[in-house]
Amino acid sequence: MSSSLKYRVLLVDDEPDQLALLSAQLERSGFFVTLSTGDAHEALALAREEEPDAVVTDLVMPGMSGLELTRALRRVFSAMPILVLTGKGDEEDAESAYEAGATDFTTKPVEPSTLVARLRRAIDEVPSRKFLLAAAERHFNAHGIIGSHPRLNEVRHFIDQVAEVPGVPALVLGESGTGKNLVARAIHAASQSAKYRFVEVNCAALPENLLEAEIFGYEKGAFTDAKKAKRGLAELADGGTLFLDEIGLLYPSLQAKLLTFLESRTFRRVGGTEDIHVGERIVAATNIDLPGAVEAGRFREDLYYRLNVAQVTLPPLRDIRSDIETLARHFVRQAADYFGKPVPEMDAESIDRLRAYDWPGNVRELRNVIERALIFSSGRTLTVVPPTAGAAGSAPPVVPEGGNGVSMPRGLTLEEVERRYIQATLEETGGRVQEAADSLGVSRKVLWMRRKKLGLD
Repeated sequence: MSSSLKYRVLLVDDEPDQLALLSAQLERSGFFVTLSTGDAHEALALAREEEPDAVVTDLVMPGMSGLELTRALRRVFSAMPILVLTGKGDEEDAESAYEAGATDFTTKPVEPSTLVARLRRAIDEVPSRKFLLAAAERHFNAHGIIGSHPRLNEVRHFIDQVAEVPGVPALVLGESGTGKNLVARAIHAASQSAKYRFVEVNCAALPENLLEAEIFGYEKGAFTDAKKAKRGLAELADGGTLFLDEIGLLYPSLQAKLLTFLESRTFRRVGGTEDIHVGERIVAATNIDLPGAVEAGRFREDLYYRLNVAQVTLPPLRDIRSDIETLARHFVRQAADYFGKPVPEMDAESIDRLRAYDWPGNVRELRNVIERALIFSSGRTLTVVPPTAGAAGSAPPVVPEGGNGVSMPRGLTLEEVERRYIQATLEETGGRVQEAADSLGVSRKVLWMRRKKLGLD
C-alpha cells in the first residue's frame, strides 16, 4: 500500500514512550501514518490544520484531559473516529468517554492487531456515520430548529421558500421565547445573502432619538456628541439581513421612516442630506397582536402591509408537546458541554413533568429550567422540575434535594445562579479548589475558568 493511501492518525499522550509505542504499532501495520503530540491543546490545533482520519487520545493528561479534547474535537468533526485509551479505566470512565463523543474506548495496553482492527473499522464506518448524521439533521434540526412536529415542518418550509426569493421582507410572529430570532437567522443562513452580515436591532431597547441614530447612522455635528460621522446598522447590513426585533413597539415617528426605507431602500443619516441606497432583506418580529395594534392606532397600517409580504406564526411550546422531550435532551447536551460536565440522563418522571407543564415562557423557559437543573446536579441522572406558581403569583425558591443545598429565589439569571452555587461550594470546602471541583462534577481547569468568568478569583 502506498503512503498516499494510508490513513492519518493523530496520537495524543503525555507519555513519550507510550506515543512512540503506539506510533510504531500503527505504522508497522502498513495501513497508517501517524502524527504525535503530548499536549491536548496542540492536538486540537493539529486536528484543525491537518484533518486526520482518526484520533487516539489518552484519557488522563495535564491541562486538557482526553474527555475535554474529545468534546472539543466533536464540536468540529462530527463523524471523525475518536478512540480514548486509559491505563485504569472503569465503567464510569467508559460512559463519560462515550458521552463526550468518543467512538471507542479501551484500556492500556491494547493488543496491536486489536487497535489496528478497531481503527480500520471506525474509519470504514465514517461515510455511514455522516449519512446518518445528515439524515438526523434534516429531520430534527433543519436550520437549527429542533423537533419533528408538523407545525415546525411548516416553519422550515416557510424558511426555505422565503430564502429562495432575494430581498423579500418577512414577518415572524409568536409568543416570547418561541424562537423568532432563530427563524430570522435561519432565513439569512439559507439565502444567497448569507455571505453578508446579519444585523439585529431591538426596537424596544433604546430611546427614540438613539434608536434612529442606531439604525440609520448620523453625520458629524448632527448633535452635541457627534464628533464624527457614523454608519448605521441599516448601512452595515447592506447585502445581508436587517432583523428588526420587537417591531410592534417601534416609535410612531420611526414607523414612517421605516416605511420609506422599505419602499425605496434609501435613507438619510441623522443630520444628513445625501440619500444612501442599500440592498438587504428586512425580517421583522414581534410578540404583540399587530392587527390589533393597527386597529388601535398604535401601528401604521401601511407599514404592517409592507412588512406582511411573507408571514409565519411560531407555535407555543404547549402546542407541540410531542417535541418537548427532544428539545429537553438537546438542551441537556448543550448545557453539559457548556459547563464541562458529563451528559446525564433525564429520568422518566422529569420528562412527564416537562410534558405536563404549559411553558408560558416557551422554549427559552425550557432551556433555562434545564440549565439550572444541571447546575445543581452531580449524578448521572438529571431530575428536572418545572416552576410552579407560588403565593401571589411568585415562584418558590430553588432548593436542592437532601436539605444541604443552596436555597435561591427564582428569577435569578443563569449566571447569578452559577456564581452563587460555585461560591457556596467553595465556602463549604474551605476554599479547596480540587474538592469543590469534584463536588461540582467538573475538572479543576473548568472550575478555574468558570470562576474567572464569573469574577470569583
